[in-house]
Amino acid sequence: MNKKYLFKKSIALSVTLILFLSVLSPTYGRETAEKIYTGINNANAILNNIDYRDVKQTNVWSKEAICEVSALEIMKGYGNQTFGRTSPVTKEQALTLIYNAAGREAEAQVAAETLNAKRAADNRKTYAPAMWSDGYLQLAANDGLISAKDLEDALTADQSTLTEGSFYRSSAAQRQDVAFWIATVLGLPPVYSQQKIFNSYSDWSQADPYKIPYIEAVLQNNIMSGLGNGRFNPRGSVTREQMAQIIQNALSIILPLRGYERKLGTIESIESSIDFTDGQSITRNIYNVRNSNGKRHQIITEFIAGKSQQDLRNELNGSIKERENTDLIVYKDGWLGKSSILESGDRIEYTVTSEGKVAFVKVISNISETKYLVAKVNSINKANQTLNISKVFDLDYPNVDLEDKNFSFDGEGKDVNATFVYSSDVEVFVDNMKSAIDDIEPGMDVILSITDNMITGIKSVVLKLRDQGVASGIVEDNNPHLGYITLYNEKRLKDESEPNIKTYNYSNPKNITIIKNHKPASIEDIEGGDSVYIKFDDEGNIELISAVDNYVQKHGKVLSKKLTSLAIQYDDGTQQILAVSNDIPVILDKKMVDYDSIKEGDRVKLLLNITDSFTKLKQITIEGDEHFIAGIYKGVVDKLDEISNNLVVKNMEVLKNGKWQRVEQKGYSAIGLAEGNEIYYKNNNIDLDFVNKRLRGNQAYIAVEKDYGGEEKAILVSFKEKDDTELNELNDNILLNTMGSEGELVLKNGKNSIAYNKGTIIVKDKRLVTGSSISPEDTAHIIANREFDNGKYYANVVEITPGNDQNSIVIYRGRIANINENKDFTISAFSQLNGVNWDFYNTPKTFRITYDTRIIDDSGVVGQRNFTDYGESSFKDRTVYILAKGTDALLVNTVPYGNVSVKGEIYEIVGEEEPSELTVVNAKIYNSSTYMWENSKDMRLRILNNSIILKNNSIAEAKDIEKGDKVRIIKKDDSRTGDAYIIFVESN
Repeated sequence: MNKKYLFKKSIALSVTLILFLSVLSPTYGRETAEKIYTGINNANAILNNIDYRDVKQTNVWSKEAICEVSALEIMKGYGNQTFGRTSPVTKEQALTLIYNAAGREAEAQVAAETLNAKRAADNRKTYAPAMWSDGYLQLAANDGLISAKDLEDALTADQSTLTEGSFYRSSAAQRQDVAFWIATVLGLPPVYSQQKIFNSYSDWSQADPYKIPYIEAVLQNNIMSGLGNGRFNPRGSVTREQMAQIIQNALSIILPLRGYERKLGTIESIESSIDFTDGQSITRNIYNVRNSNGKRHQIITEFIAGKSQQDLRNELNGSIKERENTDLIVYKDGWLGKSSILESGDRIEYTVTSEGKVAFVKVISNISETKYLVAKVNSINKANQTLNISKVFDLDYPNVDLEDKNFSFDGEGKDVNATFVYSSDVEVFVDNMKSAIDDIEPGMDVILSITDNMITGIKSVVLKLRDQGVASGIVEDNNPHLGYITLYNEKRLKDESEPNIKTYNYSNPKNITIIKNHKPASIEDIEGGDSVYIKFDDEGNIELISAVDNYVQKHGKVLSKKLTSLAIQYDDGTQQILAVSNDIPVILDKKMVDYDSIKEGDRVKLLLNITDSFTKLKQITIEGDEHFIAGIYKGVVDKLDEISNNLVVKNMEVLKNGKWQRVEQKGYSAIGLAEGNEIYYKNNNIDLDFVNKRLRGNQAYIAVEKDYGGEEKAILVSFKEKDDTELNELNDNILLNTMGSEGELVLKNGKNSIAYNKGTIIVKDKRLVTGSSISPEDTAHIIANREFDNGKYYANVVEITPGNDQNSIVIYRGRIANINENKDFTISAFSQLNGVNWDFYNTPKTFRITYDTRIIDDSGVVGQRNFTDYGESSFKDRTVYILAKGTDALLVNTVPYGNVSVKGEIYEIVGEEEPSELTVVNAKIYNSSTYMWENSKDMRLRILNNSIILKNNSIAEAKDIEKGDKVRIIKKDDSRTGDAYIIFVESN
């Protein structure tokens, strides 16, 4: 037959097949694909390697993670169809896997080749994997993951010669090691305000202190978690399946490092065509995917059969090499397959490389089988295995960003409650962590996966409602008499720009349908802490309030405040430490304020969600200034009048500016007792009867607050022994505090430590606090006594003198995230100088640029117009010091970071007009481990062009420093020389 005829016939057949198949699929001719991707050439080889018998035929929890990290060629099996799920990961294996995941294989191989080349010829390694492993160890040493000594141990040829405590490369990696290594390699900053590890795991103290901030980082990024029994087990080993899960948990960070992207979409159609040109049949499948952004993507696979004139031959035997197909690795229904298992309607997650190849596809579900919706959980019935919810809107995917347009509001269902049965093996994720049904709480916003009207998946989500006509939130106040209800953190569907606290008025409650806990109720039943939905009619009037009593109110006092926790003493005397999230609402005078507004000693009202397993803080309301300490008195107690509830005192004096002064009233004075008062004697809380029987005629120290009528009332009374001797008033800096409700203070100029206890009146920021609130470098007025029996000193009064106020300069350090030219700039996270320590805050902070703001870099003053986040001189991502009053930036400076504090006296200054060096005598260095100032030899320090100098709470210049000035300096290290980064001129 004529070859030309055959060729024409094959072309015609190809065209016919294309036309025929295209009739069966939707036409996309008018819509251009936003992205076109192809399969990978080695899908068959990878799938053969992943055919793990110890994983495939099981229902192990780690199956999906093992499949994904293996498909991405981050982990491999043992080569005999075995993955080795429960085998421990050695140190060298863990380092190899982490660096491989981060895409640094090439670096490791180069390092390995360099190491091997330095060996004698007969000692060089010839087995490639062993040699490459050396390269990963070298990278780890370069990056500080292991020490130089560890590397030396690891590279020792005969590992049996190593002694106890050496670094055995083949020993099991510990969980804390893996956390430290993966956080460092992936660039996660250490988190020094530990919240999760301290609050969630009882064995945190068993971890290496140096690694705790890195453990916290992986916990907060949901890369690792505990054992489920309240333990993290930092020194435990890590199995291969656990390592696979850890890597999968970190893929959101790992994939960008490898140049990969993860996308979501739904397969709308599959088009196939066959091309018989060149003597081969090429089957081309086009998967038309509707991406979650609404655009069309295409994924193309090709399968080649037959011979071609361009065929390549094996150089050993001349056989024709098979041309590689481009296919996909697909995870569906619990195991891996090729693209042939994909169907129209599949919702998929697809990972694409920088070359436009699809490395992995995971089928989430099919649109004909599973639907997703966002809802608020109303109640859980574990006995009947049901979940009652309020439906909000439908979703296309179970894990898309709600800011995308991948959902539709269900108008009919927005106020309709529904009850669903949940599956016994329902998958639950809370805060992106694998959880259990017990972790789902009423009031949560969740994404539900529903198959055949049964809930098969639950995932918590932060919800931002967008429709009109409904407000939701937590009741801050409901006043039926005045006709208003106030919500905080409310989600008004009409306008997201409305404030987080809003008050809604109602004139006639009888016209409002009230539902409480799914039953008809009255407006008086709506209480503070209730979670509510408010529905409005077309004219904006309230027509329905639906409430659930999810939260309880408790009142108490702040004993201690940290960045991520509050220690509270409730009015019933019990104490509790509560975790505080970055977005916790704080309210003062019905206005949202910053967390910084809370001071130790504040009276607060708390909204709490309390269950048998946890207590979650939902809102903090500061109760105003009615509990501020208005004064401190001392005098001889004549009696305690139990009828009038007054303390009768004679010879009364008041503490002012650290000195006792007689009060105007002579003779006897009466001080009422405040509600919640406490009376102490010898560190014991005593009752009124004990005072009248045993302590009449004793001197007492009395802290008073004002009641609502402005009358002073005693809130804390501390009695002293008659034979003890009161010392002269002390006004000094605190050098050391052992912390706690009982402890000791060491003063800068004092020779003896001074004890304090529960009966000591400690006042800071006008608030009554505990000893835990006393910080090194605090300045205090101290009233102390010497015990008659043993000569020891104890404090009756510690009054911390005011520190930074709105007019004081505060020093921050952080990396610039963006600059709003001539208006403001934001740092992504920051450290704030607190005495001699830097306190880290993992939250952005914005500063105003005013006409007085100065910008200085290494070369000198920078004009404000040149302070931008673009161009060659961009300040974006530069780390700077900011000196600010409030949020007004006074100075932005690029001087280097220092964390060593020294102090002393200026003995000599080099350069009169432009001082360049100074000599410090009587020098001391602050030891952050012992909290003590330690003697040092004289220092000679350089003054930089951009050294920061503060004098009298003002920014000064080098020429303002004088001989004889007492200074505190922040520098890089504890050497006797170096650069002075920050100079505080403290006195002359």
